[in-house]
Amino acid sequence: MERAITASAYAPSYELASKLLLIVGEIEIAGRQLNKLTAKIGSELTAARDVRTDEYFNQPLPRQARAAQTPIALASVSCDGGRMQTRREGGGIGVHDPHWRETKNALFLRMNGVCFPEDPHPKLPACFADRRRMKELLVGVHVESTAVPEAHQLPEKLPDWRPQVLFRTCLSSLVGSDDFGRMMAAEADARGFYRAQKQSYVADGLAYNWTIQERYFPTFTPILDFVHAIEHLYAAARAVSQNDEAAWQRYVPWAEACWQGDIGRVLVELREHQQRIGPPPPDCEATDPRKTVAETIGYLENNARRMNYPQYRRDGLPITSAHMESFVKELNYRVKSTEKFWNDGASGESILQIRAASLSDDDRLTKHLQSRPGNPFHPNARAMPPSLAGAA
Repeated sequence: MERAITASAYAPSYELASKLLLIVGEIEIAGRQLNKLTAKIGSELTAARDVRTDEYFNQPLPRQARAAQTPIALASVSCDGGRMQTRREGGGIGVHDPHWRETKNALFLRMNGVCFPEDPHPKLPACFADRRRMKELLVGVHVESTAVPEAHQLPEKLPDWRPQVLFRTCLSSLVGSDDFGRMMAAEADARGFYRAQKQSYVADGLAYNWTIQERYFPTFTPILDFVHAIEHLYAAARAVSQNDEAAWQRYVPWAEACWQGDIGRVLVELREHQQRIGPPPPDCEATDPRKTVAETIGYLENNARRMNYPQYRRDGLPITSAHMESFVKELNYRVKSTEKFWNDGASGESILQIRAASLSDDDRLTKHLQSRPGNPFHPNARAMPPSLAGAA
């Protein structure tokens, strides 16, 4: 069973998982049967997760935060959305009522924690001022000049302030943000995150991310993902510039000011540009420069309190959601494709549980399979099936 479910979790499809099991493990099981098994085990994981969540919130108040067996130097939580295609359940053979649904995903990282007496990396890293590297990240970047500005070429070797991952667990679900926030809180407590020496919560600017943070992780340092911030800055630079070269020359100083926590200076310049080009009319296009600048101003104003990047680096906290983005890509490898559809309900939710469990370091999938009542080694398992027992 464990081999079958693991193959279903990692292979791109149930048919490929079936072939993998036959070739590698000499286990003959059809793809359709793997689908049924995965839905069953995934539903059990879903039920177990919901029980843990209810047990956490049904504790008498005030709740006593659980302590980890090994003290945690830094606990980091991230949340991000994804997408997967689903179809109407019970529609028969074929795809009926296909539509995209948003997944909620969370990452829980136990990390090492190193503090510094001063900012260990005060200058904008060269990668963020290099068009060749930003071309894949920022929309509209054209590579014309390959030289990195001299101000961003750092000959001296600076200390690597970025915290390293020691242990990770993951959550993924199709539920709404309110229910998902509760699941995140229960998972964080189970890992002892509320008793960690340092705590961080990293996310992009979506409102529901910060609602979850304020409601369930108020003691965690809220950090806006730096990469999402500079994406908005470059969009605004393009909106107020006549050509690509002018946009890039305007973006780099803004990105450096953001890196150094000087959000006020960027806002002053953006407001001057807004005054020059005028406010966006109510019926303007989404790509209207006036609207782009106004949205960037609002984005920075709403998130300025989460953008003290020099302090975060001194405290040895993460400032990007790179690990979160990586997890979403790993998850999507199994669940997202233009030709891949999951049934609404148990089928879609189950594959998310199986995939997230397989990507977690706590062996939760193995432990569940070993402890579920259907396991022949479970202490409550029958010595033999009832039908055979009657015949004997």
